[in-house]
Amino acid sequence: MSTKLAVGYQKAMDHVKFNKMKRKYKIIIIVIISAILICNLPPITYFLQEEYHYQNRDGSFQFSEQAGPTQGFDVAKYKFERFKIKNPNNPNKTLFRTFTLKPWRFWEWWQMLKHFERFKLPYYSKVG
Repeated sequence: MSTKLAVGYQKAMDHVKFNKMKRKYKIIIIVIISAILICNLPPITYFLQEEYHYQNRDGSFQFSEQAGPTQGFDVAKYKFERFKIKNPNNPNKTLFRTFTLKPWRFWEWWQMLKHFERFKLPYYSKVG
């Protein structure tokens, strides 16, 4: 009878340890998810946002985004369309991004979702 009691006690203790470990992992996951969400809030991303730069192949059109709504990606698209209208003989009619993708920068995930089109642009390495 005492062996059954000892086995039962051991099972109970294992269950308690398992629940403590499970709770610990839940807390860690909640903290990580909270940090990712907080870092993607607009006031925080304003300070952490990378500079996004665009150009055409020969560099005759260049645009750098600035934080805030007045110099964002939509403005870059608009200005590039205006550039193409004003320069119909320019053969470089493709807009390139000159920044690399950095998926490990979790504080920019919201930008990657919100302006997915920005990250789909072909990459052009700025030389010099």
